[in-house]
Order: sequence, then C-alpha cells, then structure tokens
Amino acid sequence: MAKGLWVVLNVASVDKSLEFYEGLGLKATREQMGGIEFASVGLGPIEAGIVLWPKDAIAPDQPADTKAWLSGELGKGVLFSFGVPNARKAWEKAGAMRANVETPLREQEWGGWEFTLIDPDGFVVNVTDKFPGPPPAKKRAKPKARKAVAKKAKGAKRRR
Repeated sequence: MAKGLWVVLNVASVDKSLEFYEGLGLKATREQMGGIEFASVGLGPIEAGIVLWPKDAIAPDQPADTKAWLSGELGKGVLFSFGVPNARKAWEKAGAMRANVETPLREQEWGGWEFTLIDPDGFVVNVTDKFPGPPPAKKRAKPKARKAVAKKAKGAKRRR
C-alpha cells in the first residue's frame, strides 16, 4: 500500500525544475518509468514531496481535460509552501541561483521569515521557517500530591 502525499508538477524541463528545487535545498531522486525520465524532490527520507513530470509525456488516449491538466493549461492556481529550518539561509541559496523572486525575504507577523519565488514553470513557491498558527501546547506537570498518593498505593499493594 502506498503511503504519503505526492504532488505532481507537469514541467517543461525536468532538468531546469530539478536544478531549481535542489537549489532550495530539497533532496532529489531521478527516476524512469516506461521510458519516461522524471524526478522526485522532497525534504529528505520522506513520504511526501513533488514529482517533476515532463508535460510532453502524455499518453494519446487521455481525455481532453486530463490532457489539459497534464500539459499545464489547467492547474496554475497552486501555492507550494515549504517549511525549512532557516529561511534566511534558503534566501541566500535562492539568490545564488538567481531565482525569479516574487516576494523578497521578510519577517512574518507571526514570527519567523519567508520569501516567495516563481519556479521555471510559473508555479509559486513560498519558503518559510515558521507556519502560522497557535504556539505548541505546553505540557502540564502532574501535581506532586498525585505522584505521592500513587507511590503509597503501589507500596501498599506490594506489602499484601
């Protein structure tokens, strides 16, 4: 049974897209299936990531709407947001590879840093080191009185 979440991007050039995503620090694997070369990228040993599929590798028996999606005519209303350990370091890497910048590095109102790029096929890629949302719940310490009562009860059972 397959596990994970994989998003398929239909790209004009697997090589250019691979260079872009590897430049952001994602781990890549080149693959081949039925004579078609493609690649997978993600954050490491993963069960989720992106498959970079050549958009010209469309079987002729596909329905019209599937062909439109596979060719990239449909589906550009997508934003990918990657959580990284340090967005400022990722920003430096993006600058070194001369990525197409949509929004430069900025501090987020909920803390952390983010920036947004456009990949070689026009997909919007947001890179952040903190996602919005409530702070992690604090662990509550168990009251000491409960521990003492539990120890006494445990000791009483042993004596019997």
